[in-house]
Amino acid sequence: MTPAQKDAVKWLRERNGDGLFDKGGVVVAAGERAPVMRSTWNALRDLGVVDFYGPAHKPRARLRLTGAAA
Repeated sequence: MTPAQKDAVKWLRERNGDGLFDKGGVVVAAGERAPVMRSTWNALRDLGVVDFYGPAHKPRARLRLTGAAA
């Protein structure tokens, strides 16, 4: 992982490991907006470190850390 990806994982882990994309595509977790770009979350998803989930018909996806984030 890149340093930015490691920082994103650390940020999310410190906020319960679960978040929601807001209307602007920024992750919100534990009431805080992430200082991380969407492309970083997408790369982490592709690495299997985070999982996007939630009903497909909802406009805002959720994400959570996976076991690979350990």
